[in-house]
Amino acid sequence: MASNREALLSRLNDKARHIRRSSWRALHAAGSGHVGGALSAAELLAGLYFHHLRLRPNEPDWPDRDRFVLSKGHGNAALAAVLAEIGFIDEALLDRFYGFESPLGMHPDIKVPGVEMSTGGLGHGLSIGLGMALGARLQGKNFRTVVMLGDGELQEGSNWEAAMAAAHHDVSSLTAILDYNKLQQSGHVDAMLSLEPMAERWRTFGWTVKEIDGHDIAAVIDALDTLPYSPDAPSVLIAHTVKGKGASFAENSHLWHNNVVDDEVYAKALAELEEAE
Repeated sequence: MASNREALLSRLNDKARHIRRSSWRALHAAGSGHVGGALSAAELLAGLYFHHLRLRPNEPDWPDRDRFVLSKGHGNAALAAVLAEIGFIDEALLDRFYGFESPLGMHPDIKVPGVEMSTGGLGHGLSIGLGMALGARLQGKNFRTVVMLGDGELQEGSNWEAAMAAAHHDVSSLTAILDYNKLQQSGHVDAMLSLEPMAERWRTFGWTVKEIDGHDIAAVIDALDTLPYSPDAPSVLIAHTVKGKGASFAENSHLWHNNVVDDEVYAKALAELEEAE
């Protein structure tokens, strides 16, 4: 059993590294883009797509599939990397990211196989996810809904309306994952509008909370495997992450929320990823 777990963790760490490489590939093709929030989410996306979510890439509209909404839509380079790796889209599309007539833009487009909702207008994803979860209940289906949130977008009040409604309706099939990298486009989240105490805030709204290191793949898997955290309440996984993870020049810098990715930057990023393997 231990060897099976070790093999799983090794495979998922490899997937996270591949997500980072492919995110850089996509953003290099675009010439610029939202780097920091794509890199911070790699382990979380690896755990979701290659371990947790029930999906059929060859049947993207399978009615019983689990739903995933990337509310922090500016992390779309990482989502595109995952969709290519798992087989929803052709990997060659990464080289057309944000290009003329490309289906892959800086934010997710529902027309792309595997994308459940067009996002990018921050603050709406949790409400959309709640609607999906309530829809499952009305249809008598048991699919699960996961929404990935950015910390800066929690400054939008619509999130907390959705949080109240989800708790009121005891929607245990709904999970929010917070990519808590502590930085937004203009600086430190707490300097813009403090969200602390984060965990207690969610508990007050009626959610069951778990906190982890979002780059510890073992912690990610254990947190996903124990969902839902309560049989009669929605769950939130607060994942503490590093913005720009895996690129020393981009880590913990709000300047890399969105920045130029030229040949020099791309080569430097790939070199650091190779050294870390």
